[in-house]
Amino acid sequence: MGQIAPIRVGVIGTGVMGGHHTRVAATLPGCQLLGIHDLDTTRAAQVADQFGVTAYATLPALCDAVDAVIVASPTSTHARVAGACLQAGCHVLVEKPIDSDVAAAEELLETWKRTDRVLMIGHLERFNPAVTVLRALLAREDVFAMEFQRLSPTPPRDRSADIIFDLMIHDLDLVSALNHAPVTSLHAMGHHVRYGFIDHVTALLRFANGATATLTASCVSQQRVREGRIFTRTAQFTADLARREVWLHRHGPSTLIDEKGHSYQTSQMEQIGVPQNDPLAAEQEHFLQAIRSGVPPLTTPESGLQVLRLAQTIQDEVNTQLAALV
Repeated sequence: MGQIAPIRVGVIGTGVMGGHHTRVAATLPGCQLLGIHDLDTTRAAQVADQFGVTAYATLPALCDAVDAVIVASPTSTHARVAGACLQAGCHVLVEKPIDSDVAAAEELLETWKRTDRVLMIGHLERFNPAVTVLRALLAREDVFAMEFQRLSPTPPRDRSADIIFDLMIHDLDLVSALNHAPVTSLHAMGHHVRYGFIDHVTALLRFANGATATLTASCVSQQRVREGRIFTRTAQFTADLARREVWLHRHGPSTLIDEKGHSYQTSQMEQIGVPQNDPLAAEQEHFLQAIRSGVPPLTTPESGLQVLRLAQTIQDEVNTQLAALV
């Protein structure tokens, strides 16, 4: 049996995420990194030289040379660039969020539906091995509440996106994936503390099945925190997404009994083994597999649009509240 031909891939954008994608794609089995494109031609040439590939001067030239692209340009350009690549015949993995504008994202989905190409949204936390373990553990659990904190001491790298679109959107995607029910109500409060955009925000969501989710994102924290807690009728699941650790606290009676014969309520704590896989490599592998198999990716365009709409609702509510305080 002959070897499967590698999929020819190009990367668009040479910022932090573009650099990470380029590094992974350069060594990923079944992937042939062919080129780079960025409006900053000097930076594109440097990155291309580092990895021994071509720096393409134009987007059409890159698309003509490859089968698939990874779009890591600024958030506000995601839909426009991804749409152009789809129309050029390329499969597309576009970094999260799908765009910063709902109308642009909706237009991208209409463009995608007219093609037979894969469009995958790069919600990287779905490929965090701690999240993979959590999803397996929760498959038979009755989740009634979720809490996620995503705190950072520094502002977003991409200043075209505030903290909702840069950080909270990860957890909006996670709670939607973990709960499998539409959001029926949403309330949010936020602040401008150090920067000209929303830099601290808390949102409360209720889902159609009665479950709730409380999310906090901040770039004015003194610590970097990536934590989640999921509460079910029988247990609490705690995840440190940065350390990739998962803990299970199972409710149950203690073996301790007092002098009146009453048993104590306690919990049994267990650390769950989590494989230390590279989420970015797993994400790119999933993208290549979707291209080869024709099976829709885990992070679909529809789910990306749904999460973007939630983020936009949160931003609108916070901005309305802040404007009323002036």
